[in-house]
Amino acid sequence: MMDYTIFRRRREELGSSLPDQSVLFLFSGQPKQKSMDLDFPFAPDRNFYYLTGLTEPGYILLMTKLHGKLSQQLFLARPDPYLELYHGKMPTAEELQKQACLDQAHYLDKLDWELGRLFSRNSFEVLCMDFHKRELDTTAYPEHDLAKRIISAHPYLTMKNIAPVINNMRRVKTPEEIAAIREAVRLTGLGIESILRHMKPGIGEWQLQAYFDFELKFGGAMGNAFSPIIASGSNSVSLHYERNDQVLSKGLLLLDLGAEYQYYSADISRTFPISGKFTAEERYYYEAVLKAQEAILQALKPGYPIDDTLELARDTMYPYCREAGTAKDRADMVKLLPHGVCHYLGLDTHDVGDRVEVCEGMTVAIEPGLYFPEKGFGIRIEDDALVTAGGCELISGQILKDPDEIEDFINGKL
Repeated sequence: MMDYTIFRRRREELGSSLPDQSVLFLFSGQPKQKSMDLDFPFAPDRNFYYLTGLTEPGYILLMTKLHGKLSQQLFLARPDPYLELYHGKMPTAEELQKQACLDQAHYLDKLDWELGRLFSRNSFEVLCMDFHKRELDTTAYPEHDLAKRIISAHPYLTMKNIAPVINNMRRVKTPEEIAAIREAVRLTGLGIESILRHMKPGIGEWQLQAYFDFELKFGGAMGNAFSPIIASGSNSVSLHYERNDQVLSKGLLLLDLGAEYQYYSADISRTFPISGKFTAEERYYYEAVLKAQEAILQALKPGYPIDDTLELARDTMYPYCREAGTAKDRADMVKLLPHGVCHYLGLDTHDVGDRVEVCEGMTVAIEPGLYFPEKGFGIRIEDDALVTAGGCELISGQILKDPDEIEDFINGKL
């Protein structure tokens, strides 16, 4: 059973960052319509989940800070016997208040009444909302609608976007979060092994994805953390190839995929020879990418700037490319490695928070690569790691990566 005191402590930590005389709203989100009577699978807003542990749609978290005292309340749908007939029992306000370690819980049909009383009885100065959407047209999101209504009724309030504060809290992981990421990585490794066991010329990329998906669901994962990339041959030079609709022929198979476990992501990339053996050229560049990743793993320690990893990777691989004639000078590495090589990992695959010096407790993905459209192949190697007090622990070290071991596994020698 989930320990909800973890989430209360997070809310209290956030409360210490809230300005006095402030009110904060967070929304779990609403299902999105897929077809006439079908919704897409629902996933809660990640900041809402991070602070509550609750996963149902339609919930609203309300926090107030008045004269230094923090209050935590939740609004939820009133149990409806008709909906319960189809979807199962709905929690009562009393049950959820106790379960989630909240001060109060109310039903959503009382929201306007409760907010009217709250604002009429208290002198708020700051309205905090979680504005983190990418789209310019944000009118459809409930936080924007509620903010507009509140500001219209109380124009003296100052608006504050609380998203950056929560995002930076999320950078350092608790032991429970790290355990969830480890399990996501373990399940991802099982899925990759299943792909390797079935990889051969003539099989479809979509069929390999099916083998991967089966291992994830069978092992207890929620599913994929993101759309899997299963890119064979020349598809491997497209950084976010997701069609997975081609038949394997020859060359390399680039995988970029990860399981989602308890809403936490794994993010692993591997590159394998479809024939079971790297060509001399493929192995040469594979080892260059491997060296770049090893250099990053050695460098990552508390205090190291996360964005310095990109130039370190390019510096490490440049001698290989210069020797092979694919880079005439260092500037050519920008085209050969056109993407960042290190990002935070957590509730989002590309997790949130300011990109600064790493510190103990951060989880990161490390993904150098080289891409040669004219040669028809790309190579990427990505692993997940935990920053420790003394350096960096590789979480995904059990997933095949050594080129000799890869060939042995494919050819039944491991």
